[in-house]
Amino acid sequence: MMLNKSLQVKLGFMRYEGIVMVKTNDKSNNKIIKKSNDSRDNKAYELDFSSVTPREANQKLKEIIREHNNIIIKNPNAMHYLVAGVIGDVKIEIDGSAGYFVGTMINKAKLKINGNVGWFAGDNMTGGEIIIDGSAGDGAGQGIYDGTLVVRKNAGSRTGEIMKNGTIIIGGDSGFMSGIFMMGGRIIVLGDLGKDAGESIIRGTIYVRGSVSSLGQNAKLLDIDDNDKKELKTLLSNYDFVLDDDDYDKFRKIVPKSKRPFYGHDEEEENCSCI
Repeated sequence: MMLNKSLQVKLGFMRYEGIVMVKTNDKSNNKIIKKSNDSRDNKAYELDFSSVTPREANQKLKEIIREHNNIIIKNPNAMHYLVAGVIGDVKIEIDGSAGYFVGTMINKAKLKINGNVGWFAGDNMTGGEIIIDGSAGDGAGQGIYDGTLVVRKNAGSRTGEIMKNGTIIIGGDSGFMSGIFMMGGRIIVLGDLGKDAGESIIRGTIYVRGSVSSLGQNAKLLDIDDNDKKELKTLLSNYDFVLDDDDYDKFRKIVPKSKRPFYGHDEEEENCSCI
């Protein structure tokens, strides 16, 4: 779901490249910003978002990113639109759960969430990385163009809807219509897939280790080959998913039957998978 320009402005989205050094004398910063003593990185800056609106939170985050590229957010309180539109080489960690559209439209940034997230995590991201230590709501990775989204537990319905490229990894189950209208990229599900998996898929590949409740229109289920297995091992090991060789043998893949399923072309095209 693409957000219009007025909503982007309202939410204080960040559109910039690189790091610009800016000195601020705004005393209001003192109530939400302090240098972190967290042992994970003594250069990280800590932001306390316990008493700010989403717009204020994104504006403050924008200010701090201009000076610091390693930030920890405390007390996110399941805030919607958090870390929206961040572009640049920055590492952000959220200690807690986030609401809808967390990490929407990010590029290059690395975001880690120590909790659960609501709908549309990573919506329309164009690069970077989002790692969610908990579960995600519906529409995770909707419309992504590139980058990697990792959900360590379960995801809701319509995971990877209309995604164009990139990688989505679900450590648990993914709900119905995962990969609907998928146009490219790959989805890897270590658990089960819900009904109508790959509904109206045009390009791309869905890998699943568990059961598939049912396939959607234009989707077919195939065994994986050695190249698939090698790629899965590389991707999953990069994100600390430890599987035995026998576990990789359980994976199958969902690919399109036809590249043009909506114009009377029902013939199967064996090489239409696009990753």
